[in-house]
Amino acid sequence: MSNSDENKKEIPSGEYGRHIIQYPVEISFCAGCSSCEIVCGLVHEGVSSPSVNRIFLERGEKQSLMHTILTCQHCTDHPCYEKCPKRDEAMCIDENGIVYINEEKCIGCGLCAKACKFEPSRINFVKKADKTKRKAHKCDLCRTRENGPACIEFCQVKCIGLSDQPIPNQLTESI
Repeated sequence: MSNSDENKKEIPSGEYGRHIIQYPVEISFCAGCSSCEIVCGLVHEGVSSPSVNRIFLERGEKQSLMHTILTCQHCTDHPCYEKCPKRDEAMCIDENGIVYINEEKCIGCGLCAKACKFEPSRINFVKKADKTKRKAHKCDLCRTRENGPACIEFCQVKCIGLSDQPIPNQLTESI
């Protein structure tokens, strides 16, 4: 197996709704600046912290500098939504098909994160000693924000965008 084969990521099969994609390196190259993660936390929680992000930067090896953006792909079969014991209270689907988390109702069981098809899970769930503070965080495409996803707006190199298409294989093949 060559190094490029070792670095390929398996993409779960299925249909995906409108979701954030990372453009192929031929279009734009992620600089690894973390602005997407920082602005995500600031917009949703008013702080920047890995524990509240809904988008994640997976840094590539130093030699390659190929970074991968990971976030919810809004699966049309909604496995996270289906597993939530507080479905339609804590895990909800809006009129546009966006699955989002109502954190006030989230009981922090983590079943949504376990149900995610992707590895690592695209739902941020940080275990805390105080179980009442355990909440799941998931990309909701900034659904209540007038300008749409803040991560896209503030990406310095414009390497991410919105798509309704399946995840392109070239993303993983070029890494």
